[in-house]
Amino acid sequence: MGTSGFVIFEYCKLYSCKRFQDGSLEENEDESEYEPDDGYVDFEDTSTRRLRGVKMVDDKEAGPKALPSEIKNQGHSFSIFSPLDSPGAATSKNLSPNGDEYCEKEPISMLRLFPNRITDSTVATPLPESPHTRNDYSISSAESDGEVMNICRKTYGHTRTMSHDSVNSQVLVNSCIHEAGEGSQHFISLPISEKLTTRTRPPKDFVCPITSHIFCDPVTLETCQTYEREAIQEWLERGNETCPITRQPLSATTLPKTNYVLKRLITSWKEQYPDLAQEYSYSETPMNSLRLPFTNEIPLVSTLTRTSDFSSHKSIVEHLHCRGKRFMRAAVSTSPTSVISQAAVETIINGLKPYVSCLCDSDNLQECELAVLEIGRLWKASKGDSGVHSYLSNPAIVNGFVEILSASTTREVLRTSVCILSELVFADETVGEALTSLDSDFDCLAALLKHGLAEAAVLIYQLRPAFAQLSAHDFIPSLVQIIINKKEDLDDLQLVIMPQDAALAILEQILLGGDECNRSLNALSVISANGIPALVKCLDRLERRRSSVSILLCCMQAEKSCRNLIANIIELSPVLELFHAGNDSVKGICVDFISDLVRLNRRTFCNHILQIIKDEGAFSTMHTFLVYLQMAPVKQQPAVAALLLQLDLLVEPRKMSIYREEAIDALIEALRRKDLSNSQMMAIDTLLSLSGRLTISGESYTEAWLLKIAGFDQPYNALMKAEQLRKQDDDLVETTVCIRLEEEEKATSSWERRIAFELCKHEKGSIFKALKECLKSDSLEMAKSCLVLAAWLMYMLSTLPHTGVRCAARKFLLDEFINCLQSSKNMEEKILATLAIKTFISDPTALETLGEYAKHIYRTLRELKRNSVVVTDIMKALMNLSSVDATELWSYTEMAELDSSSNGEVLSLLHLNGRLISSHSDGTIKVWEIGKRVIRLIQEVHEHTKAVTCLYVPSSGDKLYSGSHDKTIRVWAIKHEEIHCIQVHDMKEAVNDLTANANVACYISQTTGVKVYDWSAPPKHVNFNKHVKCLALSGDKLYCGCNGYSIQEVNLCDYTSNTIYSGTRKLLGKQTIYSLHVHDDLLFAGGSSVDATAGKVISLSTKTVIGSFSTGLDIQRIAVNNDFVFTATKCGTIEVWLKERVAKVASIKMAGGGHSKITSLTSDMDDFMLFAGSSDGKIYVWALD
Repeated sequence: MGTSGFVIFEYCKLYSCKRFQDGSLEENEDESEYEPDDGYVDFEDTSTRRLRGVKMVDDKEAGPKALPSEIKNQGHSFSIFSPLDSPGAATSKNLSPNGDEYCEKEPISMLRLFPNRITDSTVATPLPESPHTRNDYSISSAESDGEVMNICRKTYGHTRTMSHDSVNSQVLVNSCIHEAGEGSQHFISLPISEKLTTRTRPPKDFVCPITSHIFCDPVTLETCQTYEREAIQEWLERGNETCPITRQPLSATTLPKTNYVLKRLITSWKEQYPDLAQEYSYSETPMNSLRLPFTNEIPLVSTLTRTSDFSSHKSIVEHLHCRGKRFMRAAVSTSPTSVISQAAVETIINGLKPYVSCLCDSDNLQECELAVLEIGRLWKASKGDSGVHSYLSNPAIVNGFVEILSASTTREVLRTSVCILSELVFADETVGEALTSLDSDFDCLAALLKHGLAEAAVLIYQLRPAFAQLSAHDFIPSLVQIIINKKEDLDDLQLVIMPQDAALAILEQILLGGDECNRSLNALSVISANGIPALVKCLDRLERRRSSVSILLCCMQAEKSCRNLIANIIELSPVLELFHAGNDSVKGICVDFISDLVRLNRRTFCNHILQIIKDEGAFSTMHTFLVYLQMAPVKQQPAVAALLLQLDLLVEPRKMSIYREEAIDALIEALRRKDLSNSQMMAIDTLLSLSGRLTISGESYTEAWLLKIAGFDQPYNALMKAEQLRKQDDDLVETTVCIRLEEEEKATSSWERRIAFELCKHEKGSIFKALKECLKSDSLEMAKSCLVLAAWLMYMLSTLPHTGVRCAARKFLLDEFINCLQSSKNMEEKILATLAIKTFISDPTALETLGEYAKHIYRTLRELKRNSVVVTDIMKALMNLSSVDATELWSYTEMAELDSSSNGEVLSLLHLNGRLISSHSDGTIKVWEIGKRVIRLIQEVHEHTKAVTCLYVPSSGDKLYSGSHDKTIRVWAIKHEEIHCIQVHDMKEAVNDLTANANVACYISQTTGVKVYDWSAPPKHVNFNKHVKCLALSGDKLYCGCNGYSIQEVNLCDYTSNTIYSGTRKLLGKQTIYSLHVHDDLLFAGGSSVDATAGKVISLSTKTVIGSFSTGLDIQRIAVNNDFVFTATKCGTIEVWLKERVAKVASIKMAGGGHSKITSLTSDMDDFMLFAGSSDGKIYVWALD
């Protein structure tokens, strides 16, 4: 309320008396007769009467501003007058809003102090007469005995400035105190035609600025300001320490002696002007001279606060303008043929007087309620006459209506009061200013609104409250309920606007005010109150469309998934009509709404909505969008362009389209605006949404989808799981038929191919140049979003027919993708970059450019192999480049040395799902957990009694098979951290090597040939004339490495065999195949070195040799992973070969030197680690780089 308001409150509440109290207040009351008179009506003060309002008026010519007189001790006898004066024969000039062309109309503020009212009162006052009681209070000061203070109020709309010497002749109503009979005072209403006499006012130095009365006991403070002793004493007792006028601190808290010089001057002046002295000593100072010292005007309530460009309620304002025409007609109608003659107006006003008297002064609530209903009836009969308006606009009458609003519980009375106040506010804005001067008035209306009085929304809207006032009350559920409910019967009491219209306007102001968090919470409140269907229905009425669209847009922005509900029930014709007919602000709202609405997760439904938009409306929607695109604000161009492009691509695109060309041009131009990063970001988001891969909330999941394609599917799976949960909830509100997932995916794929094709080929790939600039942005968010967009276009480019733009893509984007791969610390960004780079490996020119960076990016690519399947293709392409030195791309570091010498030799090694399984010559099998830096033993089993010569895991990975010299084959179940033996098969002979699956086990014993065991029948002997040294199994084919440097293929279906490779025989020495390994339909064989060749690579599909291991060392063991082949020799050397080209790239020397030989060898499939077991019982581990 501020300091000024506090001063008013502190002093005015001294005069507030309780109304509607019980009968105990009737004691010591003096009765007075009430004699109604046609010319005036007398109202005397009672002890139960309160000060209903003090109206403060700025007076440019008046002296110091003053407060109503302050009374602490019982001394004054004062009267409060009800304004029942008639406007008389007012002219149109007087009744117009600018009635006095010579006087400035100043804003008026009012302070109203509400009493505590109850519904039952023993002071029963029958209508139409109202008895008046009087109570005298004495003042201790002798000079103040018999003083009477009378507070009069002037008509709200006709405040005038009065000089010290005269009253302006244009004042409509002049209220004065007339003495008649034995000191009885009457309130006299003079018509405009009567001439007012001028009178002299006392010198301003003789009047206390607080009480507005002539000084009785003046005291002058140290600030040189003079006050009435009692008034300033009360001021100090209330804790104030400053001068009321100058606001300077007071050093002394005790008051000085009486200013006798001033007092003698006042006494002399009183003797000279006894009548005037009597008036200013016992009656109220004229209202236009009342001032509060150094107080500013109470500011008007701010207009609707907006956080976006749309700030006006144009449709509602136009409606109010049309409603105002009837008052204008009434104001200028002075001829005898007018609808309501002047005599009829006088009759209505005279009829109103007794009910107004009751409303203002009666202590009985029931009588006041009946008075309100009668006033409403007469108000309807007047048909809004301006004279009746002027009469009812009196502050005391307005205050009476507000008191009824705070006390009554009768709905009809409340509605009638609100309707009358609404009309008064509409015709005279000063009434509204008075209503907004106190928070209690607004709180009263807020309570009525929240208790279901729809008409209160109209009055609240007319008062133009600030967002802070609205946010202090939980209005949203009540406003939504008003919008939902049908219009109630107002008994012909016409409101300036419909409650639904007012509720919409207020609701829009609430949703657009405050910070983003407040807006979101308020919009969610609208949704939870089930306001969406009602808001959609409001689109049927023209004046409600703009607000309805604005509110629906706020709801979609706060809760993205509600767009599905809106899209299912909305009729788009009204929105398109609003767009066609609206101004730029309205068009912007409509564009934002439509572009947000079509961000649907189902492509088929989205296309259906787009088709409706394209076909609806009296005008061509596409042409209208095109015209608006050319003049739209920069920040809205991406949204308009996206709508236009989608509408154009609903059908198979033609070779040329002005709509498509302009739309894509606008999107690319937005990407190029370096000075407008917001525009760039909006364009990127818009282009990503065009892919058609959207969640229920309308957000693009293109990034997660691309990561899934690249092999990193965790984000996509998590997103789809969350979407599935949301779909279960949204199924309750979606009414359209659910389309099968396959059809939806087909529609989405078709759509994104169409969009990507048009974007890529536009002006020979000009979009790639624009994306290059965005990728260089300092904004991490923009760079990331642009990378997703560029990766999507690159991936789509690989699926599209040749468009002739790959050269442009390579020119502008390849270096950016490589830079991202090298510098980014985000794994997902690197994976997106590799997905885009993969598009270029089929382009020889691009591949050569990529080869220049091979040394710098190869290590990063190897790190990404675990998470991206496309990396392997890129690495293979780089390795196979003749310009790339493979030896520069490969390195290793020794990671660990595991000592198991107590268990004898390490005869076999297997790597499986992050674990290493080793078998030893003492019959032990160990399970190791492989960490990034540490390898620890987690299990050790001793089921076999002799050396475990071989371990094998089939491709299914669910079982482990072990062969031993104890003549058994054991089957193990593989658990999370351990293995568990589930079967034992007695083979009757030692097992030297083994390969198996669920159907069969093939093993080598001490005899020639191979034994095939089907897990039940006795083993069958195959290739009994060959000395088999090693085995490999692929499907139903068994491959045997034999003496004589040959490889036999055995068909396990019919047990037939044939030779697929036969080596060159030498006269000296034995040539033997020591190791076989099958990987990716390739058979890798290693054995004795013959003519500097110790092994071959054979294609199993063609049975042809496609490569050779050119080395002079015998190959004892072979391990293969995705990219490399590792061959081990007896002397402890491991040679590394490129798998694709079978080219040697490196050699690894065991730490033990030549004193121990390599007995087993294995590698993980991701090329990160290599394991070798030795004859000295140690396991060597290398990290590959």
